Parts: sequence; structure tokens; C-alpha cells
Amino acid sequence: VVGTPGRLCDHLRRKRLDISELKVVVLDEADEMLNLGFREDMEFILETTPETRRTLLFSATFPRGIVALAKQYQQDAFRIEVAGDEGGHADIEYRAIRVAAGDVEHAVVNVLRFYESPSALVFCNTRDAVRHLQAALLERGFSVVALSGELTQNERTLALQSLRDGRARICVATDVAARGIDLPSLD
Repeated sequence: VVGTPGRLCDHLRRKRLDISELKVVVLDEADEMLNLGFREDMEFILETTPETRRTLLFSATFPRGIVALAKQYQQDAFRIEVAGDEGGHADIEYRAIRVAAGDVEHAVVNVLRFYESPSALVFCNTRDAVRHLQAALLERGFSVVALSGELTQNERTLALQSLRDGRARICVATDVAARGIDLPSLD
């Protein structure tokens, strides 16, 4: 079973998911899930799963919260670190634009209008920010869809399909919701 913490907790609380035979729990991007406020959900999942399960925790960084989670829910754990001085992908052009906090919405609109790419993915750090930016872009005439953890699988599928077939040009998403999506025409 693969799912977001919120979705898994919902299924567990409603008794729609039998995990009595579960052998392994994998928490990928654990640092990001903590940053996004999923600590209670992650703890609920770990406390609900069989004690005999193995817990694999993957994290790009190891802040105190991750270390504490590992100590509390892992036994005889060992840490594997991958070192490297890799830069970004060679096929992606990276640019940074400094913007005052109050000007972010206007800056996003201006960047989208300036580049006029056939498709774009805009990341927000919260679901509320996704909803707000999607509404602002719709109000300005952009064809835009949103992706966040609060969408049903059907809503997510429809949003991605509208991006693929060109009905929508822009996707505003939380970074967790956007992981693993395949958009071949993304510029």
C-alpha cells in the first residue's frame, strides 16, 4: 500500500485497511513530511502497525525531529549516508528570482506570462497556498489545475489528464502531491 500520511490515517481510522500482516513500513521524504506538519499522522501510522514490522525511514536531511522519530520507532537501526557533489539535472535550466514576500503572487503571474511555456508546474508549501494561488491564476484567465493531498484519486487523475491533453496549462501543487507525476510536455 502506498499513500500519503493523511490518506493512510483516514483508511486506518475507518478500518478500511487491514495491516495485521504488515511486515515493512517505508517513510520516504520523512523530513519533508515533518516540515509539512504530518508528524502526528506519521506517529499514528507507526503506532497502529504491528510492533514486529521493520521501519525504513528515508530523509535528505536529519533534523532533530527525524532523529527522534528514528529512535522512537526503529530498533537496531543503522544510518546509511550517500555523499556526492551532484549538481542539478543538465537538461534543466535553473533560475532564481528574488521577490519580496508580499509580491510572490504577482511575480508568479509575471513569470508565467513572460515565459509562456506550454505547461508549467508551480510549487507551494501548503494546501492553502495551492488553493489561493490556483484561484488567483484562474481569476487572471490562466488555465490551471491544483494538486494537493486533499484531492481524491479521481480528482487527481482528472487534473493530470487535463494537463496532458492541453485543457490546462499550469499545475499548482504541493511538492509532496506532485512527486512521481509524469508530464511529458512539461517545459
